[in-house]
Amino acid sequence: MIKASEGGGGKGIRKSESSADFPSCFRQVQSEVPGSPIFIMKLATCARHLEVQLLADQYGSAISLFGRDCSIQRRHQKIIEEAPCVVAKPQVLEQMEKAAVRLAKMVGYVSAGTVEYLYNEDGNFYFLELNPRLQVEHPCTEMVADVNLPACQLQGVGVAR
Repeated sequence: MIKASEGGGGKGIRKSESSADFPSCFRQVQSEVPGSPIFIMKLATCARHLEVQLLADQYGSAISLFGRDCSIQRRHQKIIEEAPCVVAKPQVLEQMEKAAVRLAKMVGYVSAGTVEYLYNEDGNFYFLELNPRLQVEHPCTEMVADVNLPACQLQGVGVAR
């Protein structure tokens, strides 16, 4: 996989099938997201795209608000988001949430954000990225958690309160 780190919404990502098509795929990614750093990663086959919604405040507190399954995609763009996530075992989801909270605390993250993972059929999960913003999928979590995420951002999150 060839991926622009500043891509999103299906832009800046290509699957290279061979060394022959790699240069062409690489140039396509470069042209879609000019100036973005590009990284190469192994294709994760049979993987699901799971996310953990975070809230973190300036006092070092962070919490997770349910997971989302965003695996139904078209051209690498999410089209259906499901919450709460039911595809992974509860113990695995708990590990994902704890890892996301730990990451937020380690980097001193403040605000609402999303940690994305790839989850395979063996029950293993792999960090994909931390999105330091509210994503389009946030209403899905809001409905399940009964939390107004934009209001939390405007109020400085207030996790510790």
